[in-house]
Amino acid sequence: MKNIFLCFCFLLPAIGYSGTLTLGPGVGLERINDKFDVDLDMIKGLYRFDNGITVGGVAMFGYVDFLDIPDEVRYEAIIGYTTILPKIELAPYIFLSKGLRSYYSSRESVDYYTASVGTKYNFAENIYFDTSYRYRNTNDINWESNLYTVGFGYNISQSVSIQINFGKTLGDYRSEQAFIALLSRF
Repeated sequence: MKNIFLCFCFLLPAIGYSGTLTLGPGVGLERINDKFDVDLDMIKGLYRFDNGITVGGVAMFGYVDFLDIPDEVRYEAIIGYTTILPKIELAPYIFLSKGLRSYYSSRESVDYYTASVGTKYNFAENIYFDTSYRYRNTNDINWESNLYTVGFGYNISQSVSIQINFGKTLGDYRSEQAFIALLSRF
C-alpha cells in the first residue's frame, strides 16, 4: 500500500485534470452475529478525475449497544479507477483502501486494507442501481470479511442524489447492514 501512496503522490500533479467531487453523509445500522446492533455515521468523499482515477476517503463512526464492546471510528484512504460505458449505462469501478480502526477505549488501533469492485447501472435518468463486493483483512485481529451490497439511488437533481444500500458480511463474523446517504456532486 505504501507503493500505491508514493505512486499517487508523484502522479497526482502530472494528471491534474478537472473532475467531479462527490461528498456526502450517511447513517446506517449493522446487526452483528445476530447478537448486537451498531449505529453507524459516515462521511465519504471521492474525487474522480476525467481520466477515471479516483481518490478519496471515508470516516465512519460506530456506536455499539452491547456491554464490553467499545465504540469505534474508522478512517480509510481510497484510490481506484472508475469508468463510464455510456452505451450500456454502466459505470464499473475498483477501489483499494488502507484503513485504521480506532476504539473509544484503551484497546490498540487496528490497521486494515480493503479491495472493492462494483458497478453502477442507470435504469432511467433519475434512478440507478449499484452493486459491489468488498474484501477486507488485517494482520492485527480476526477481521477478514467479504461484504456484498446492493443499492438503489434517486437523482434529485444533477448535483444531489439519495442512495439506500443493503449489505451482508460473511467471514470471521456475519452481519447485515442498511445505509442511507445523501450525495452531492461538485
